[in-house]
Amino acid sequence: MQLQQIAYQFGDYPSLLFVPAGRKYPEIRSIGHKEERAALSRLEQAAAKELLSVPEEEMTLLKTFLGTDRPSIPLPVYKQERLYPHLIRPEMFLWKKHSVQRGLPISTGYFYPETYGTLSAQDLSRHVKKVVQDYLFCARLNKFERKHWIEKINTAYTQHPLIRLASSKEAVIHAVEIMNKSSLLGVLKYPEDISYWRHRVEIVMRPYRSIPKAWQWTVCSHEKELTLHADTDSIICTCSACRYSVSYRVSKDEVSLPDEVNIPQATKRIATIERQFNEIAVQSEETMEKLYALKEIQTVLEQHAPIIKQILDMQTRLGSAAETHPAAAIYTEIEQLSFPDAIQPSLLSLASISVPDASVLKRAENWSKQLPHDLDESLARHLQKLQELAEQHKPQADDVMFEIKEFRLLRSHLEKIQLFLQEETVQNHMLVQILRGEATSKIRRSGFHEAEVFGLLNEWPAKYITKAIIKSC
Repeated sequence: MQLQQIAYQFGDYPSLLFVPAGRKYPEIRSIGHKEERAALSRLEQAAAKELLSVPEEEMTLLKTFLGTDRPSIPLPVYKQERLYPHLIRPEMFLWKKHSVQRGLPISTGYFYPETYGTLSAQDLSRHVKKVVQDYLFCARLNKFERKHWIEKINTAYTQHPLIRLASSKEAVIHAVEIMNKSSLLGVLKYPEDISYWRHRVEIVMRPYRSIPKAWQWTVCSHEKELTLHADTDSIICTCSACRYSVSYRVSKDEVSLPDEVNIPQATKRIATIERQFNEIAVQSEETMEKLYALKEIQTVLEQHAPIIKQILDMQTRLGSAAETHPAAAIYTEIEQLSFPDAIQPSLLSLASISVPDASVLKRAENWSKQLPHDLDESLARHLQKLQELAEQHKPQADDVMFEIKEFRLLRSHLEKIQLFLQEETVQNHMLVQILRGEATSKIRRSGFHEAEVFGLLNEWPAKYITKAIIKSC
């Protein structure tokens, strides 16, 4: 919609474009009261003077932006005849449409805070100069859709020197953060070197940590708010979800971050902390040897994983009756570890190692000794032994499931009771009567006197039956 469709122009005020303000007042009846005419004349003079200094090319952009045949600045009129005391920000019209049947919304965010009627001549001139500058800036932006500028900001952001550095060194940055919290740090040489390295990490990583995760290393996907600053030729792009903003310089097609850094220095620093860590790792021969050993053990055990898992399953079922095989015990611990294909004494390699507890390194040598040379045969023999043991512990009908004094509840009895309860819903006191064989009228009406469990525990005292049911069922 062209602003011309809802605006009014009057010959006495050629530099002003009168716009109805307030949703209930889409029309203008008159132009200001007698006491407002003086302020109106002063505003016209200031606007005319400022617009005369605008180059022809920008004048054309302004006319296109406002949809008028002559350059002017919008002036809001309230309640069809009263001059609204604040001028309209150009953002009111940038990439927006307004209804012809309704006046412009009166929202403080779309109006300048200055009350133009009370300003001195000098202040009014400065204010109008800023207003015209803002309108010209928006007129340049209006040549393209909002989406275009978002894309320009996205591209410029990825081309920012720090973002390009971070993107190219992403693997190193990620590795530094992992190793800075890794349990392996405590077993590397030497403690004073590690302490110094961590101190340097806090300094070097500060610029990268200041950038939200969603902005690493491209603009986030959330909705953005654009704030315009004509005086600096910039657009502030803000994500409220991430609480992060960047500044885009339109004429230079460049983005500035909230905290700029010295790029040559940042490049040198990230390379330095990687090199320093690599030097520490190379000196830590003993730790590296243990890691090699652990990976070797893991590789060997993974080759036997199917039978080891069978053994672990059998051991779980047999409980304390089963003897544990050394390989199975080691497997449960070592499967929690993660190693790269090839372990190197370097930052990137060690960062890809997952060792929840570094104390596992101390057990590497003992584990190597515990694994038998004939591991295949040893595991097979152990599994066979467990299977034989499982056969011996196979549930028997005469297994005692509950015992109190001279009364014993056998497995066969318990299975019958459980089957009965799966098919029938009875209260505990009635179940006790059924098991004791008490043929009450209610039990007869329900047909429970014909159930297989009727009278199953006829010699048991009722209180013992209750205890057996609570404990076993």
